[in-house]
Amino acid sequence: MGSCVATAMTALSHRGEVEHKLIMERRKLGPLCYVSGPPEDENSSPIYRSVGVTDEEHARITEEWYHGEHFLQCLERTCLSRRGAKAVAYRTVKKVETVLQVESNGRRRELQVSHMSNPVYMTYGELWDTCVSFGKGLREFGIAEGSHVAIYEETRWEWLASAVGIWTQSMITVTAYSNLCREGLLHALKETECSAIVCNGRNIKDLIAILNEIGLSNTKLVFLGTLPTELDAGSMTLLRWEDVLAEGKKSSVAHSIPGNCDTTALIMYTSGTVSSPKGVMHTYGSLTAGKAALEDRLLECIGPKQEDETYVAYLPLAHILEFISEVVMFSRGTLVCFGSPRTLMDTTARPRGDLTEFRPAFIVGVPRIFETMRKTVESQLPLKGTFKRTLFDAAYADRLRALKEGKDTPFWNEKVFSKPRSMFGGKLRGLVSGGAPLADKTQEFMTVVFDLPLGQGYGLTETCCNGSIQRLGELYPSVGQLLKGVEAKLLDTEDYKHTDKPFPRGELCLRGSFLFKGYYKQKEMTEQALTPDGWFRTGDILEISEENGLKVIGRVKALVKNLLG
Repeated sequence: MGSCVATAMTALSHRGEVEHKLIMERRKLGPLCYVSGPPEDENSSPIYRSVGVTDEEHARITEEWYHGEHFLQCLERTCLSRRGAKAVAYRTVKKVETVLQVESNGRRRELQVSHMSNPVYMTYGELWDTCVSFGKGLREFGIAEGSHVAIYEETRWEWLASAVGIWTQSMITVTAYSNLCREGLLHALKETECSAIVCNGRNIKDLIAILNEIGLSNTKLVFLGTLPTELDAGSMTLLRWEDVLAEGKKSSVAHSIPGNCDTTALIMYTSGTVSSPKGVMHTYGSLTAGKAALEDRLLECIGPKQEDETYVAYLPLAHILEFISEVVMFSRGTLVCFGSPRTLMDTTARPRGDLTEFRPAFIVGVPRIFETMRKTVESQLPLKGTFKRTLFDAAYADRLRALKEGKDTPFWNEKVFSKPRSMFGGKLRGLVSGGAPLADKTQEFMTVVFDLPLGQGYGLTETCCNGSIQRLGELYPSVGQLLKGVEAKLLDTEDYKHTDKPFPRGELCLRGSFLFKGYYKQKEMTEQALTPDGWFRTGDILEISEENGLKVIGRVKALVKNLLG
């Protein structure tokens, strides 16, 4: 019965197929990159740039994106010109309960479900005033210009306000992942000798122990949330985040935004997967150049800002992709809605998950997030052999065939795939996956079932997440086309050569104004990564396809990144 109905519905779908605009536009693009210069030596490939970027344009954007108005000046201008517009939305967790979920196959599992408050909104004017006041508050509590101030906390709007506040007093922001191991956190704090740390109250005990161990008992701890009931702070100074803000509101200290683009703004510590985390130093100029390149590609992907445009921020802000994406979104005047991986979808949040509550136009993610989305849908599918499952499988196979032919399937979209597509809120125009390779099957599933323009990106903390992003409309993984302002070449290794057939392979090297300035207090490591002529050795093995697109195929040192990036 099911197969007969599926056959009939497939015939109906065929009659209604139309051209898939995005896929056909992608196929008309032709080569993605071009050779802009000859090999610099016999052990490296020619130099590549994004197609269409001439020598003159490359020189112009390299200069303008680094030395022009920097990202913090842009944020101040945006906030002051849009004072009454909504800038930030967030919700708080009222309670968490354990719910038993029974999947279609009978499997039972417990889910932690968060019950959320109604959204709270903040305008651009309120956001900027809060940032400036927090910076002034730090000064009132004795933190001087030029000091290092660390942020060790999960993604929330106060994280961003703290970072901007730090910069408004010409201090340097130091970031560390909130799940960084004790040894990694100790290393980062000892290396940077921070004058203050913005953190969560639940981590205070561990921080006090670490700071005492490394002899930094004078470091001030600015905490969000509540403190443990039994806490011996000793001689440590503990400050509520709200108290620092309140003190800053009364302060007469002027805010001071650095004007020199070569000034260090950020020391962002990597996750330290196989060794001690490295402190990646970025200037105002390199962060701005990185932001400008991502903003340029984003404009091509999702178009100009639309009315009521939203973005859901949920990845760690200590991850360069999330950080730069938020900077881009605030520059567009977008409403940035703060969520978390735990409350992203309806299955683990009530009354709604972040995606259906805030209905974003664009999100970024890491493979694990998209794997979870795929598995969430699969867990709700009927059992194999049932009528509804037979229809789903037939629709999936037929739609995949159509997409490969550059066609869309309005019939299947409405009859079979409309329900799972509602989980994104209905306004999504683009997604970018970064941090680690995305499985072929997952990218295919996201495209077939959700009809979402998903592109994989390649970038690192050291490159301010610049490198390449797959053009939307591709079915299977690659990291696609170089961003504007990026130059790339392949360096021969023992096993991979730029002369390999059919495709050149080797260690990817990148060059551009977005590059970091070195690893903090790690001169030898910096000299190994940055060459005298301005190339950054990424340590990643890539190949260049017949269309001059990029694909990651390995690591020089065989380092495997997990799905979280």
